[in-house]
Amino acid sequence: MTILIADDEERDRMWLKDLLGKNIPEQSLHEVSDGQKAIDAAVKLKPDLVFLDIKMPQLSGIKAAEQILQKLPETGVIILSNFSDEVYVRQLWKIVPANGVFGYVLKNASNEQVVEAARAVLSGDCWIHPGIARVIQRTQNRATSLTSAEYEALACIALGLTDHAIAKRLYLTEKAVQSRLKSLYAKLNIPGRGEAHDTEFNQRCRAVYLANRRGLINQSELEDWESKLLEARAGGS
Repeated sequence: MTILIADDEERDRMWLKDLLGKNIPEQSLHEVSDGQKAIDAAVKLKPDLVFLDIKMPQLSGIKAAEQILQKLPETGVIILSNFSDEVYVRQLWKIVPANGVFGYVLKNASNEQVVEAARAVLSGDCWIHPGIARVIQRTQNRATSLTSAEYEALACIALGLTDHAIAKRLYLTEKAVQSRLKSLYAKLNIPGRGEAHDTEFNQRCRAVYLANRRGLINQSELEDWESKLLEARAGGS
């Protein structure tokens, strides 16, 4: 049995190696310090299980997991994170195959929980830290989870784009953009313009604030979106 650990913090790698060495029998443990090295090592070693820190140099744990699962769909993946942000849960759900096995472990998990997660994924089950169960329920609830179109609109207004600019970048009409935003505001419980004339909030600013508080967006994700939009603009010019 082969287990690969990818984390840029040596202390965390040593902790995992020691913990897994004592609790998972007959394993061969390997470690790397960034996302790209994790992909390279996974292709070479074909591990049964990969632990990936969510924030690493070169590539994030999510992006590394995506490439590993494309090349080795049978590999079990466990994401290690200090964050319970909804954006990471959304990303993980998008990349894991329908029949794939994975775990999401917060770094404040007990040693027992980490071992339980490893054993579960190695046996073909999924394991989710109790601390993000509520987040997962929200992402699977149609009344509160954002569609890809709504999330796209959210990222665009968080970057400060006007309706006209969003329409141009996404090849939509301004009316279609406004429809997406209206739906986004409804899911974030932000009153529409006709519902609360005396509201003190600007809808766009309020949406960005609530999304940030809920963990729907973060700096890293917005930087990726900005890069994509800039590339799209360069390609269309």
